[in-house]
Amino acid sequence: MRVDLLFVSQCLLWLMLVAFCAEAHQQQDLSAYRLQHFTDENGLPQNSVKAVMQDKNGFYWLATEGGVVRFDGQKFITFDRSNLPISSNRIRGFVPALPGRNANPAYEFYGLTEDNKYIGILSNGLVTSDTAFYRKYQQTDPFAGKNIRHNSMLGSVPEQYPNYPMDEHYFAISDSQTFYIWKQNTVSCYKNGKLSYKSTGPYKDFFLIGTYPYAIDSEGNIIKITPRPTRNVQYPNGDIIYNKQYSKVKADFKLYWNNVAKCAFLYLNNCFYTLEESGNGQLTTKLILKDYDFADLDIVAAHYNRSTGALLLGSVTKGLFLIKNKNFQTLQLVSKDADNAYYAQKPAGMRSVITGQGYQLGLNVTGSKVIASRVSTFMEDFGYKFAITMNPDSSFWFGIDYDLFRLDKTGKKVLMRFKLKDRSRAFFIDKKHRLWIGTEHDALYKMEESGGKHHVKFVVRAPFGGVSIIGQGVADTLLIGGTKGVFKFSVRTGAVQKLTKLNNMNIRSFYTTADGTWITTYGNGIFLLTDNKLIHFPLDRDRFLLTAHCITEDEKGFFWINTNRGLFQVAKQQLLDYARDSKNLVYYLYYDRSQGFATNEFNGGCQPCSVKLANGIVSLPSMEGLVWFTPDKIMAELPDRDIFISSTNLDGKEIQVKDTLRIPRDFEQLRLQVSTPYLGHAKNIQMHYSLSGENRDAKWFPVNADLIITIPKMSYGNYKLVVRKANGFKTNDYNYKTILLNIPPAWYETWWFRSVLALIVLALFLLVVKWRTGYLVKKERKDNMMRHYRVISQIVAAVNHDIQTPLHYIGYSLRHINAYLHKQENGNPLITRMSDESLNTSERIGTLTKNLLDYIKIQNKSSSSRTQMGNVDAREMVSGISDLFSAIAGFKGVIIKNEVEPGLEVWSDPNLLSIVIHNLLDNALKISASEIIISSNIIAGKKQIVIEDSGSGMPEDLRKWLNKSYRSYEEWLKISLYPEQKGIGLVIVKDLCVLLRIDIFASINSKNHTTVRLMFGQEKR
Repeated sequence: MRVDLLFVSQCLLWLMLVAFCAEAHQQQDLSAYRLQHFTDENGLPQNSVKAVMQDKNGFYWLATEGGVVRFDGQKFITFDRSNLPISSNRIRGFVPALPGRNANPAYEFYGLTEDNKYIGILSNGLVTSDTAFYRKYQQTDPFAGKNIRHNSMLGSVPEQYPNYPMDEHYFAISDSQTFYIWKQNTVSCYKNGKLSYKSTGPYKDFFLIGTYPYAIDSEGNIIKITPRPTRNVQYPNGDIIYNKQYSKVKADFKLYWNNVAKCAFLYLNNCFYTLEESGNGQLTTKLILKDYDFADLDIVAAHYNRSTGALLLGSVTKGLFLIKNKNFQTLQLVSKDADNAYYAQKPAGMRSVITGQGYQLGLNVTGSKVIASRVSTFMEDFGYKFAITMNPDSSFWFGIDYDLFRLDKTGKKVLMRFKLKDRSRAFFIDKKHRLWIGTEHDALYKMEESGGKHHVKFVVRAPFGGVSIIGQGVADTLLIGGTKGVFKFSVRTGAVQKLTKLNNMNIRSFYTTADGTWITTYGNGIFLLTDNKLIHFPLDRDRFLLTAHCITEDEKGFFWINTNRGLFQVAKQQLLDYARDSKNLVYYLYYDRSQGFATNEFNGGCQPCSVKLANGIVSLPSMEGLVWFTPDKIMAELPDRDIFISSTNLDGKEIQVKDTLRIPRDFEQLRLQVSTPYLGHAKNIQMHYSLSGENRDAKWFPVNADLIITIPKMSYGNYKLVVRKANGFKTNDYNYKTILLNIPPAWYETWWFRSVLALIVLALFLLVVKWRTGYLVKKERKDNMMRHYRVISQIVAAVNHDIQTPLHYIGYSLRHINAYLHKQENGNPLITRMSDESLNTSERIGTLTKNLLDYIKIQNKSSSSRTQMGNVDAREMVSGISDLFSAIAGFKGVIIKNEVEPGLEVWSDPNLLSIVIHNLLDNALKISASEIIISSNIIAGKKQIVIEDSGSGMPEDLRKWLNKSYRSYEEWLKISLYPEQKGIGLVIVKDLCVLLRIDIFASINSKNHTTVRLMFGQEKR
């Protein structure tokens, strides 16, 4: 019994040890992978992921019981009953698009609901329901029934629903012309709708690798389906043959097959392999994951991206697993008292380094195991780890303050020991293998050898301050960073030059190439010093590059820059292009601790700041170990896919995603969710957007971390929203997405309303101008009338007093003189005749004066009292006026004939009418050659007085002016405010004719004589 208990105890102890070792082994192996686990707590609608597929855009699609889910690497978007016309959210899996003429190019593949509805995955990254799919499927599959039933398209393996080939057939698409039917024990190949060949066997599973058909027989072997009748068993080679449980006798592997991607995988002994056809037609495998228990995690779906190495595993109960290889390893000395905060180091062979603590760290031959040990108790006890300077023979200088040591390449033996005169702070071996020593007090020394002996020689003293770093400059110069600035020292001439542009900067490292010296700083970022020109490079979005420690260049032309917040990769050519033109893009690819670092905090301020081993491995110091990686083996994961608009939200309501959006004018906010397929770090997605249009210039603004663009309320118009994304390391390499926004105007903002409004405003303006003008004219006329009245009053008074009274006296005297002369019997006839003419002229002047006064007086009267209308004897009036002109007519030899019909009466004002006839007769007398005929007639009921002279004819423009008619006397007054110079007599004639409503008409007869007609209206009784 005691033996049994001892045996049982030993067995239990052994099992515990085995379990512990297995767990430790698993933990160590899984540390090589980056694992992200997604559940309903961080994005999924629920935790059953039955199928995984990647579309051509790079999006990953998941079939879940909560809908079809799109995964872009950062966010999940669920398409379910809330945004699709489906009755169930439970998705059974994916099926491929149809081949040949029945294919719809808008769809890449389909999600199949539990009630056989088809959700099409569109080429724009969105989905829609396709009700026509099953009808086209019936036209493609010759065995499909007319009724919709359980879908017969072959699903992925492992099957979510058991296959029953003995009861129904299964349809699998190979290419656009080829498909296969699996029914009972037969697989039939169809090309262009016609049977090509059949293959028979006890098949448990049927699947395709690319376009090639395979099956799993009842014994678990892989059978290649061919037209030949022979059974073609395939034994995969490659990585799987190294699995301890692999056997050709008994196939214990489990098949995983993606029915849309037509990719196959094998799972054996917690290891996962790709299964592909090799060049010789045989199957080969590649290990992509080990020590992962698929059964425990209920893994039922897998998708592997060969370009990025990303493996996505779907669990029926535990959500989605995203697994990628880590690009970096962390090396530490596993010991409780170990100091794993590293700084200076030196290479120690092909696969290890020696650190400032005296530790040797490296990897085994396969690179799978860290080898770490304490090799130099001297260095560990010395306790300084910031400076190691290696000689060409791998021995190195080490020390601080007044102590300087040369150790052998192992760090175990001290070869030389020096006591310095000044405290040292920096050591550097230049390209000619000379050791330079920078001290605390403005001095620079170098180590010299003479006769096999070494001694320290003073070189120069300058205002360095405490020297913290020495680096190689261009040609034979050194760069010295101290507490008082940065200096350039010429080894050949001994000249020291201060670089004032780098004042007050904490220099971390110098790296000199043919392009100049690259400088990293603690707090100011990265610079390039070339030809005395200093270029400051832009920072990353989070400004982590402010604390840049070191630049390490690889063979592919990339710089690796470690900081206090992670590691950056940047193309050297991009930096040079930026130095040439600051508008050029600089793209920094960010790596953090998920890639294999123990911490994001790297260390700097040491020499050397990084180490590159002969086999290409780069070793960087950090606060928790050395970070190792091989730059040439890292395949940069760049966000170089297209840009997509995942959703558009208008004032809290989802609207259809389109490239042209018509937005109502009264909207408050438009939100666009932007996305791009990318499984890398979210910080590497660098997007900007610009909104231009309606006098808005295109300015670029960063898209926020959530990739949401918010557009506030804007005025109406057409706008262009452009989103751009940096694709990676090529200069100015962007992807663009353009969305057009149309905001219609309100009715009061339309062109027609503005046109009508402009016309109304113009009309109002014209009315105002007209009213104002009328007002001013009226006011001016009133003022003028007042002045006119005063002037006329003064003229009338002057004429009455100064002219008419003397004229009366002269006339009175001339009449008495004339009477006296006529009484004389022997009087002189000439004097008598001259007396007659003088008397006649005097009377004529008196008459003209009286007419002028009468005309002037009526201007001051109101319109109703200007005229005294009545019947006028026309012949008598003409006779009296003719007598006035008889003397002057006789003198000029002109005969005045009064042929007016006796007894003819016209309705007019006698005084004013006499003025009209008087002026017309006066004008006729001035131009007549022989006679003036004054006649009358009646035409169409209108009485006329006609005055015809024998002159040369009135000018045409004067006739037109005289003949023009006016509707009223007021209209004549407005137009005649500033009349053309027509002569005062004719102006008075025209004015009085308009006032008396007499139509005046002048014409030229056949003799070229002027005839003026005065036409009177009907008489008023």
